Amino acid sequence: MADKNESFETKDFGWLVAMSLLFLALVAVCFWLEFRTEWGPYQRQFPQLLGHYGKGQEARDFQPGIQQIWIPKIGVTDRCITCHLGYEWSSVLPATIAEPLTPHPTNDWMTKHEFAKFGCTPCHGGDGAATTVAGAHQGGRGWEDPMLSNALAQQNGLAMNGMIEMRCNFCHRHDAATPGMDEINLAKVLFKKKKCLLCHVVEGRGGATGPELTYEGDRNPELLNFAHVTGDHTMFNWNVQHLTKASAVSPKTAMPDFNFKPEESRALTLLLMSWRRLTYPPEYIPDPEVAAAAMQPSPTSTVTPTPSATPVAH
Repeated sequence: MADKNESFETKDFGWLVAMSLLFLALVAVCFWLEFRTEWGPYQRQFPQLLGHYGKGQEARDFQPGIQQIWIPKIGVTDRCITCHLGYEWSSVLPATIAEPLTPHPTNDWMTKHEFAKFGCTPCHGGDGAATTVAGAHQGGRGWEDPMLSNALAQQNGLAMNGMIEMRCNFCHRHDAATPGMDEINLAKVLFKKKKCLLCHVVEGRGGATGPELTYEGDRNPELLNFAHVTGDHTMFNWNVQHLTKASAVSPKTAMPDFNFKPEESRALTLLLMSWRRLTYPPEYIPDPEVAAAAMQPSPTSTVTPTPSATPVAH
């Protein structure tokens, strides 16, 4: 039987020691996990790169940790730059530096779309809030905005810049044509030429024979019938084959077979998938007349302006 005069401190001493050791172990594990982050090695390497290329003060000022571009007005929280630290150092770091420290290439698009205003994911897709490669590039459950990549482009018979055009059209939707957006420009011509508004409603205009297309890019692919579709069961693939020959994909459809060429079907699909329910502030929406004027050939040139370099996916 315990001594009645024994203090509570004496009784609980063993438990206190055990809990203290457990707490110490948890702290050690937290430090270990922080040290073992995927982005840790890149952040230790980056200041060395800056110093090597003559930016010693910037190297000393570099603060390790999660980096992000936060733009509340368009709902962007992009932590991509936690790994892609060289993104805005193209004037200092050579393009030959391996990913993810490679600087973003400079081109005509970038002069009008600075990182502080647009971030990364509006153009490249991906889960900007993630801090792991798998999370940022592949996403988790319920994540439906894949990061654009050369592999994904090739899988769908596209070039990387063509896929990015789809996202450019989030803001450039009302341009009749936009400099540097050949795929989307082709699709807009075809959409008008084939008189798609006779059957489809887009932003309150058009016929009601076919489904409304105003926000076609938000359509859930699980609602599509893939019974007559070959290849991947994706929204993109369904639309490409449906536009190529509607009767083959949807035998009872009222939509005629336009027999578009593959490149035409892909361009139209990019256009349809760019029509999403996204809200951008007025200052993000370009003036369609300015885009139209830019597409007009100058008196001394008949060349349509195009980006000087193809953007790459982070």
